Parts: sequence; C-alpha cells; structure tokens
Amino acid sequence: MFDNSTLARDFLKQSGVHECLNRPGIRDVAINRPGEIWLESAEGWQYEARPALDYAMCQRLANALAAYNNQSLTAKSPIKTVELPDGERGLIVTAPACEAGTLSMTFRKPSNDRYTLQGYIDSGRFSSALSVTGRGNELEPWQYQLKEYHARKDWINFFRLAVEHRQNIIIFGGTGSGKTTFAKALVDLFPFDRRMLTIEAVNELKLPLHPNHVHLIYGDIITPKELVSCSLRMKPDHIFLAELTGDEAWDFMELLNTGHPGTITTAHANDTLSGYGRVCGMIKQAPVGMGLDYEYIERRVRTSFDIVLYMEHTRILEVHYEPETKLRLLSTSAGK
Repeated sequence: MFDNSTLARDFLKQSGVHECLNRPGIRDVAINRPGEIWLESAEGWQYEARPALDYAMCQRLANALAAYNNQSLTAKSPIKTVELPDGERGLIVTAPACEAGTLSMTFRKPSNDRYTLQGYIDSGRFSSALSVTGRGNELEPWQYQLKEYHARKDWINFFRLAVEHRQNIIIFGGTGSGKTTFAKALVDLFPFDRRMLTIEAVNELKLPLHPNHVHLIYGDIITPKELVSCSLRMKPDHIFLAELTGDEAWDFMELLNTGHPGTITTAHANDTLSGYGRVCGMIKQAPVGMGLDYEYIERRVRTSFDIVLYMEHTRILEVHYEPETKLRLLSTSAGK
C-alpha cells in the first residue's frame, strides 16, 4: 500500500528537522534561511549551523511537505500551513513573501505534558502570581521611572527602559522624515537573543545584531494583513510592521494585545495628536472597522501604543508618553 508520507519523511530526515524535533526538551524548530537551524527549548533559542541544508534541500523539503498536505507552493501562493507525518504543525513561507534566495519554515512539536493543579503549585509555577482583583489606577515603579526619564529628556535611558518593558512605539512623520532610520536605532536596543520578524514592502529594517530573524515582504500578491496573520505561527518574540497603511492596522493592534507586545511601527501624520486619528481612519475604512464605533476604535488605538513620536527632517520633535491616560482608558473599558 502506497504511503504518501514517504517523501516528506525522507526529506525531514535528510534536512535534520526530524532529529531536531525528536530531541528531548525541544518545542520549536525554525529554518530562517539555508544553512542554519534554530531550536527553541525552555532555555530559549539555540543556533546550529547546517552547511548541508542548502537552498535546494530547503526547497525539496518545503515542496514535499506541501505535497503531503495536498498543496503546492508557487509564486502566487507562497505561504502554506502544513502538518507533518508525525502530527507536528508547520508554516512555510517562500519568496516573494520573504527575501529572494531564502525561505522560512517553522515547526511546533505538540506538548504531551500534563500536570495536576498540585503539580503546578509544587513546581513553583505559581510563585510569581499576583492576586489581582482589579487593575487599579496605580502605575508600576518602572512606569514612574520612565516618566522621570521623559521629564528629564534622558532619551537613552527612556528608550532602553521602554524596550526592556516591551512598550509599543509608533513613529509618525512625513515621507523622508527619518522614521525608518530612527526605528533601526531603537531595534538595536532589543536583546540580541530574541526572535524577530519584520513586515515590509522592501527590506529596509535590517537586523545585523539579531541573527534569529525573518524578513517578510508584501506586495501585489501578498498583503500586509496576510503577513500579520501568518507571523503569529512563526513563534516570534517581536514583530515589526514597518508602516501602517491600511486594513492591517487593526490586526496588528490585536496582535500587540494578545501576547506579542514590544514593537516599533510607523505611519504618516503631521504630529502625534493627528497620528491617532490617522490610524483610527485606516481602521474605520477597513471592513472590520465599518461596524465599530469610532470611540471604541480610538480607545483601542490609544491603549495599544505606549509611546508616540513625531519626526521632521530626521529630528524628533515630539515624544508622547502618558501611562495614566492608558490606564484610565483601560479601566473605563473594563468597567463597561
């Protein structure tokens, strides 16, 4: 009897992915580009050089997995969710949805672990838990420190602490104002062992200090909205959408509010205040926003971004940080 998994299993073994997935403690396996494999365990991401894993081998593996799932990878359909023969789930991204000459594959091993509630207590997994009955109106100590840095215009420590606490930053300005260049300076503050994804029309946000990265590219075939959606299945620590331009804005904000904070993005606007309205307008004009009240959209925008900047001619003219306003809006929203 013909086993249609034979080819997929063969290339999983040849590529080394099968062996990696079967190592004790490994939860995720990622290929960002030929010649390398990244393994995630409880200790974080670990890099392994794989010279034999060239582009041709990556292509054969990707095509075999797509075929096993009765799919095909083409220039017009370069993103596929797949299931491996032993039940692991994977996401494959090929050009033009990523850089030419590369491809991305991310595989997640399902967890067979099962604990009792007592086991969670005995293992110390509740040791850092807080008994929260309401959000309250008190800022955290680090937020007061950020406010102090902001008031003193101590921008280096301000942005370092903001990155440390995964604050969401949006930079407004016109074309050529220096938004992307400044975003690069901020990205360099992120810990170098984090897994980073960028979503851009053209790859400008280089990540020389962060080797575990994938550059996703949108264009005529793949939209920013599609890349925002698929990025969640690539096990990122941080996702950087180079520019908010349309209906992807809502999906991106949802991403920030569902376990992926700590981003930098940009948009066109004349100042920080009008920038909020600009993002609200993008969402309101999108299909998802047509049925939402503008007040609700505005509240979501204002609570999704912690730090708002405005630039002109490479100069930062405004840095807006009001954590009390965000806390008040969140409390108001929770009370409704």
